[in-house]
Order: sequence, then C-alpha cells, then structure tokens
Amino acid sequence: MQIYWQWLTLSIFFFILEVITPGVFFMWIGLGAFVTGIISLTTGLESFPILSTLFVIFSVISVLCGRKFITKKQPIAATTLNDRASTYIGKTYKVTEAIVNGRGKIAVDDTFWVAVSDSDIAENSNVIVTATNGTALSVTKID
Repeated sequence: MQIYWQWLTLSIFFFILEVITPGVFFMWIGLGAFVTGIISLTTGLESFPILSTLFVIFSVISVLCGRKFITKKQPIAATTLNDRASTYIGKTYKVTEAIVNGRGKIAVDDTFWVAVSDSDIAENSNVIVTATNGTALSVTKID
C-alpha cells in the first residue's frame, strides 16, 4: 500500500471527526493530512519522519490560518440577554401612574415599569424612554 493513501485516509478520518464533534478544529488537522498525502502522491516521497514533519507544519499553518479566518467571519453581536431594559430605549409608552416628584409608572407590553423624569407627567401621556437607571426607565414627555 502506498503511504499517500494512509495520509489521505487520515485526512478523511479527521473530516469525519469534525462532523461528529462540536467546534471547528479537526477540519484544519485533516487539511494538513490531506496536503501531506497530496505531496507524497505527487513527489513519491515515502519517508515517514519527513512526511510527519510536513504534516505537523501544514496542520499548524492551517489551524492558524483557519483561526484567523473564523474570527474574522464571526462578528461579536451585542446582546441584551441580561439587560432587558435597554431594549426599551427609544420606544414610546403610556404613563399609567402619573410621574410626580420624579417617579411614576409606565405600561410596557404586559408589565409596569418604574419611570423617572425631571418633570411631572400626567397619567395617559405618551413618553419616550431615553435611558435605563437600574430597574427604572428614564423618560421624557412627547409633545
């Protein structure tokens, strides 16, 4: 059996392992084995120590290049998972309890939130959320 078949079989093993396991790592090692097998096929090289060294070199290069490629393609998304109040900024809501002395309540969907404002705002007025302040929403009246 030609040695290049062993490298190509090893690359197929790593590609299958990539499909079975989570993450994107074994694909790059499989690419290193594939390139080593192609070099062995085209040059007729059958020295195991030399091919193993080439495999390690190509695997490291492909892992580093793949890492650079993957991190470029995956933008870091802003999440509001633990900051639900920030999703309300810029939206308009109705005052359900008049804002007097800087505090009142507004209806947000099916809940009520504490609203804070520098000015008094009457009940049933429309307000826009401008910021979050802990568990309270800062609002201003819409004219």
